[in-house]
Amino acid sequence: METAVTTTLSGYSSNNLNSFNSPFRFSQLTGLIDDADRSITNNTTTVTMGKFFEPSLNTSTNYSINFANAFYNPHSEHNKSGGGILASTGFQIDGDTATEYFFDEDGAGVVRIYSLVSGVRSYLSSSAGTVDYANGTVSINSVKITAVSNVDGAVSTQIRVTAIPSSNDVIPVRNQLIEIDLVNSTVTGQVDSTTTTGVGYTTTTSGTASTTSVNTTTSYPTSSGY
Repeated sequence: METAVTTTLSGYSSNNLNSFNSPFRFSQLTGLIDDADRSITNNTTTVTMGKFFEPSLNTSTNYSINFANAFYNPHSEHNKSGGGILASTGFQIDGDTATEYFFDEDGAGVVRIYSLVSGVRSYLSSSAGTVDYANGTVSINSVKITAVSNVDGAVSTQIRVTAIPSSNDVIPVRNQLIEIDLVNSTVTGQVDSTTTTGVGYTTTTSGTASTTSVNTTTSYPTSSGY
């Protein structure tokens, strides 16, 4: 089933995307996933947007990354400790070859730069730029990036920035093309756990009258298919 779903993702990307004015329609894809195999009862699919930008190495430069789709931000400081809705691949700054840095945001519209120290985020800058949630843009203040980390295990000259959209439908504008990143798409199958309704009866007698109590317990599915 996982192979069938992966094939469906690839087919949707090739047949419905990769051309100008071709939007990603969430309901279309999830419907195709449900139909990929008769044993699939339902699917839970999440969407993340990603864009690449190529930094000007060894030069202090401002950057603007325009996703042209609004970002998810249900309230101020949403997921602040977890990096908000923004993430990136790694890079080095100003000749520091010992530390790998990343971008995230504070849930209140501020881009941050951090490194991981024993698995904990340590912030080099808590005011490295701004996030416009409504318009879907990330503005990074002047920063001197000196090297770029590998991306998906391969040497790269670009940094990938990812963000969570406010809508599961992603619409390209102007010169944008959309494709599904199959390398970073994860498909996991789970058993749809369902139990039947159980009914128990208890009868009590008092004199000539009897009373029957019905105890009903209903169990609902606790996990979905894909």
